[in-house]
Amino acid sequence: MKTKVIIAAIGLLAVGIGAQAQDKWSLQQCIDFALQHNLTVQQKALACNYQELNLKTSQLSFVPDLNAGVNQNFAFGRATGNDNITTSQSMASTGFSVSTSMPIFTGLRVTNQIKADKLNLLAAVEDLNKAKEDVSLNVASYYLNVLYNKDLLVVAEHQVQLSAAQVENTAKMVANGKKSEAELYENRAQLATDEQKRTEAANAVRLAVLTLCQAINYSDVAQFDVADCDVEALLDATLNTLASPENAYHASLGIRPSIKAAELRIESSKRDLKVAQSAYYPQLDLHAGYNTGYYHAFGRENLDFGRQLGDNSSEMIALSLSIPIFDRMATPNRVKQARINILNQELALENEKQALLKEIQTAYYNAVAARDKYLAADKTVEASRVAFEFEQAKYENGKSTPFDYNNAKTRYESAQTEALQAKYEFIFRTKIFDFYNGNAISL
Repeated sequence: MKTKVIIAAIGLLAVGIGAQAQDKWSLQQCIDFALQHNLTVQQKALACNYQELNLKTSQLSFVPDLNAGVNQNFAFGRATGNDNITTSQSMASTGFSVSTSMPIFTGLRVTNQIKADKLNLLAAVEDLNKAKEDVSLNVASYYLNVLYNKDLLVVAEHQVQLSAAQVENTAKMVANGKKSEAELYENRAQLATDEQKRTEAANAVRLAVLTLCQAINYSDVAQFDVADCDVEALLDATLNTLASPENAYHASLGIRPSIKAAELRIESSKRDLKVAQSAYYPQLDLHAGYNTGYYHAFGRENLDFGRQLGDNSSEMIALSLSIPIFDRMATPNRVKQARINILNQELALENEKQALLKEIQTAYYNAVAARDKYLAADKTVEASRVAFEFEQAKYENGKSTPFDYNNAKTRYESAQTEALQAKYEFIFRTKIFDFYNGNAISL
């Protein structure tokens, strides 16, 4: 009984391990993992944290500060006591102070600095979103490359099966005296060539998986595999979904993080201009303080420490007004620099818009070209398949040579390979164009 339980437990464990090893990653899982482990994304996230701290610092500029101080003095020969009289007496004094100050009017410098830092934080968030988009596109490209190489391996395997069947049939025909041994050797050579191609295709799959794992920073390459995808259904769904590049461009202007970030930086630079202009205005500050001290005259009787602290205390409250008159042209120059920065940010926005338009136009025409290429390749596959089947029938009836048969088979294989390449290129190009239309990257 115990033996059966142990065997059952081992069996369940083996099934569990096998199921775990066979887990396959979807595209979304790959993207999510990449976003968590990509170093560029992490750097952009840190940049957001940095801007957030800048904003908190600016927001606390209106809060009063608080400072405390202690000083110890020793005077020999002549010294000034707590009665402010200087006598020939060595003395030690200890001073204590607490002070605070608060800006009342700064020419709206703090207010505009807070608004500028808020805009900078929002721009940093859009930079983070842009980095996430770039990672997602790269992962989708590598993911589709894995699927493409897997389909190439299927084609290579099919070619091996055809060649193996041909070798078997030729061997039977040689035994019956209908074919020469030379044809058998030629078919065996073709089988060896196809097996080599299958090995190369299998290696290409492993390299594609490795590249994807490296792109998402996943280390356990041996246990990694991608989920199967209904590529034909995906292809049928995307054949007639291309919108115009103009519509895609106008849709992208309102949603692309790079455009949003550039627009936010223009508004931030305008606030920076107001911050620079604030130096033209007077600044009013409120100050308050408390001071006390202890005096010890050597060689004479002194009041105790606690009493002196109470007797020598003083409090103050004051307003200070700073009126700028001439600061060696520092303020005018900073204002001019702020205006130049606004123009520079406006040019950066225009550059982003031009780059976006070029990207969308390129994506659209690449998708159109890939679609036309796929449709043409699909017709070539069908034609080469019919030609191969006809040549195969001729060969089996002894009316064709191994050269003609293998040539037709090679053309069929090449057509399948080109069709697969065109298929996946079209899917990827379409996904990029859909991305510019505001659609999420998915399969």
